[in-house]
Amino acid sequence: MGLSPAWSCTMPEVTEAVQALADTLEHLGAPFSLPEDWVILCDNDDLRHMSRSKAKQLLGKAKKETARRWLAGRFDPSEMDQELSEESGCSDESQVFDDGQLKQRAITSIDDAVSTVMSSRDAFAKLASGVTQPAAHEKTVAARVAYGYPRERPERTDCFDQDVRRQCVRVINEIYSHPVKSSAAVVYLISTDNPEFVKIGFTKCLEHRLRSLRTASHVEPTIRLTIAGTQSLERELHTRFAASRANREWFRLTEDIKAFIASASAG
Repeated sequence: MGLSPAWSCTMPEVTEAVQALADTLEHLGAPFSLPEDWVILCDNDDLRHMSRSKAKQLLGKAKKETARRWLAGRFDPSEMDQELSEESGCSDESQVFDDGQLKQRAITSIDDAVSTVMSSRDAFAKLASGVTQPAAHEKTVAARVAYGYPRERPERTDCFDQDVRRQCVRVINEIYSHPVKSSAAVVYLISTDNPEFVKIGFTKCLEHRLRSLRTASHVEPTIRLTIAGTQSLERELHTRFAASRANREWFRLTEDIKAFIASASAG
C-alpha cells in the first residue's frame, strides 16, 4: 500500500499524511468497507514503521476523512442543484438556486445517505465470521489481540461515525457555512490534482463548483477555460473530445483540447 502525494486542505488540521492515507484507503473500499484495522496496520508500509499508537491515530483520522469526502460529495451544491432542477421539471438551464435552497435540499437528503450507510452495515453483519476454518480463525484472533483489538470480529468496518445522521448534519454545516454569490451559467474546463487531466462540465454557479472541487480535491483547482453556455455545449464538447475521455466528465489534456482552450481564450 504505497502512499501518494497529498495536500493540506481547508478543513481544520487535516495533514498531508492523513490525506495520503485516505487516498490509499479509498482504493481499498473506504468509506464503506475496509479490511480490519490490524490488517491495514500490518500491510501498510508507512504505518508499519510508526509507533503503534501513532499509526492507529493516523489510521483513525484517515478513515474519518474518507467518510467526510463521501458525504461532502453526496451533499455537494452542484448535486443538490441538479436534484432540485430535476424535481422541479424546469427546462431553464440558467435557473440558479440560492444557498438556502441547496442547504435545505441537502438536509432532506440525509435520510437517503443514512440509509445507504446502514444498508452497508447490515450487509457486513450478515457475512460469515469465518469460523468454518478453525486454524485460520485462530490466527486472525491472535493477530487482533496482538494489535490491541478485541478477539471478536468488529461489528462494522466502514469509516462513518456511529451516529451517521449527526455526521451528515456536521458536514452539511461545513459545506454551507460560507454563502457564495451566484454567477452566470458556464461550461468550464478545470484541472485539479492531476494537471494531465481536465474536467469538462456545466454549472449554473461556478463558485459552487469551485467550492465543491476544493472540498474533494487535493489542490486548488486550475480554471483553464470558462464559456458562457448551457448543457448542450457541454454535451457537444464531450462528443468532440470523446476519444480523450478518461471517466465521465474527466478527459486527458490532449493537444486537441489544449488547442481548443487556446483558441477559445483568444477569441
